Order: sequence, then C-alpha cells, then structure tokens
Amino acid sequence: MGRNADGSWADEWVPPNFTVDKNGKIVGYVNDRTPNNWGRWGELDERGTVNLLTPEKVAAAAQLIETGQVFSLAIPLDSTGPVHPTRTGVVHMYGYTGSDFVAGSVAGKQYPNFQGTDDYIFMPLQGSTQWDAMAHFFYKDTMFNGFWIGNVESFAGARRGSIHNMKDTLVGRGVLLDIPRLKGLERLEKGYAITPQDLEDACSAQGVEVREADILIIRTGHVPYFYSLADRSTFWVGGAPGINLDCVQWLADKDVAALAMDNIAIEVEPFEEPYEHVYPLHARLIRDLGLTLGEVWWLEELADACAADGKYEFFISAPPLNVTNASGSPLNPIVVK
Repeated sequence: MGRNADGSWADEWVPPNFTVDKNGKIVGYVNDRTPNNWGRWGELDERGTVNLLTPEKVAAAAQLIETGQVFSLAIPLDSTGPVHPTRTGVVHMYGYTGSDFVAGSVAGKQYPNFQGTDDYIFMPLQGSTQWDAMAHFFYKDTMFNGFWIGNVESFAGARRGSIHNMKDTLVGRGVLLDIPRLKGLERLEKGYAITPQDLEDACSAQGVEVREADILIIRTGHVPYFYSLADRSTFWVGGAPGINLDCVQWLADKDVAALAMDNIAIEVEPFEEPYEHVYPLHARLIRDLGLTLGEVWWLEELADACAADGKYEFFISAPPLNVTNASGSPLNPIVVK
C-alpha cells in the first residue's frame, strides 16, 4: 500500500527521488512530452493558455455583440444534475424561510417585524457547470509548468495552480462547434471519439474559424441526454462522447485559450487504447498545455440560435468564482450575441 519513487503504485513505499525548490518546482524536471507550454509565459506562470486572452483580444470580442441576446450556458445548480459518481451531490438548505415566520418561530420573536430568508449550498466545486484549474490534474508528480503536486494539500489547498488565478479572465471570443448538427444527429452516441477532422468539418460547415485565444465550445448533446432519461443511473454506463487524443495537437496548433463541452469529462469514454492512466487527455491538456477545461455546460439554446442566424462566433464572459486555493469552480457562462 504505497508508491515507488516514480509515483506508480507499489506494495512498499519509496520516497520520491527529487528535490523541490523554494518556488515549489521540482528541480531539474524537464517535460519531454510534446506539445507543451511549460515556460511559455514564464517559469512561475500558473494560468496557462488564458494568458492568450489579452485586453486587445477581449476588446475585439466585444465588437461581436450585435443583437444583445443573452444565453446562459449553465445547468441548474441543484441536486438533480449529472454530478460525477466520484463526487457527492449538491445540497441546498435553508437557514430560515417564510414558513418560519408564518408559523411564528423564535426568529420572529428575536427580530420583531423582520421577515426574510437565508440559504446555503454544499457542493463539490466541480459538481455542476465548471472550470478545471491547473491544480486539478497531474502526471509524474508534476502539475502544469513543473510545479510539484505537493503544493496541493488538504490543509492549505492549491498553493499553486489555483482557479483564483483566473478570476479576471476567461472573457473573450467564443466559438461553438456543433458536432451532432454536423452529423445530422440529436446527440453523439456514447463512446463517439471526436477527431480533428470532425472539428475541421464543423468549422467548414458553419463558416467559422478557430483562432488564437478563442474560448472553444464543442457540443455533443450528452448533458441534455442525461436530463431526458427516466432512469438517470444508466447515464453512467457505457461511457460518453468526447474528443480523442489526436485533438491535443490540433488544440495546441490553434492556440485556444480554453475548451468547454457539454459532456462530463471532455474526453471520450471508454478511453482510447492504449492509455497509461484514466483520463489521459486531462493530463495532456491541463498538465502539459496549461489548457483550462470546462465541463457539464448547457449548449442547446445557444446552438439553436447559432444555427438560426448562421453565426457561430460570439462574445462570452465565463470567469470562475474567486475561490482561494481551489482546483476548480462552478460558474454561469454568459454568451452575448
């Protein structure tokens, strides 16, 4: 019950065979996987590809606003959503309600003539429409830019790679690629692997170009499928549609700032063989490219609007909550056409 020095599972525990410097980086570690963005924005950068969202890019994106139509890309934040089985569900509770004052509770006695409500939510930060931070996924004891995974701990949280580093970004030009509509389908089937050719075909069919610093949004129809099921436990059986490993190079070549999808984990499930560990694309995209990933987004109304007006580019504002030292964050992404 332990690990070897390389970080793999072992029957005995062997300590890591490296040192960590004062900045929390593993001394001498070189990422030999390509493509990668380590060092591109400085040796201590913790934000990755969102650095591409410069003020000039944001200002240019604002020029896309024409009709003022607003679309929320968030699912309902409640206990009925598709929370990954490894996480607890969303719990919404009230501290005091209108019923308490109707019944003549102690609150009414302590605060005469006051009437109001107060409520609370307890949830995984990645238990709804969400962004994954750089601190969310590791490989070989390192996170994005060579920081040691020990920088993320249960007491202090993510001292490196936290989502709060992105509180003032993830606003810019959004592009939707609607793969089911391209295929003439309501949704992609479980296990469908979206390829770079699918993405290129969608760009061509929709008359849109994916550019540097875009917030790329890919529709699969998978989250709406969840809400259509009478028995939602079956949703988790048999996998999910998502992008394949070949898309890593495509995304790197396009230099997108972030990627969001209406599935649970971005990548196709079952995972493509051979794979070294579960969720192999997470390590390649988050840990190697520094690409922020958005999951469990709601895209139906936006997709219909884009199909109606033929415009698949738009202004999007999707900053995370300013949660200190966190591996991810819920959000309410807003598109303005």
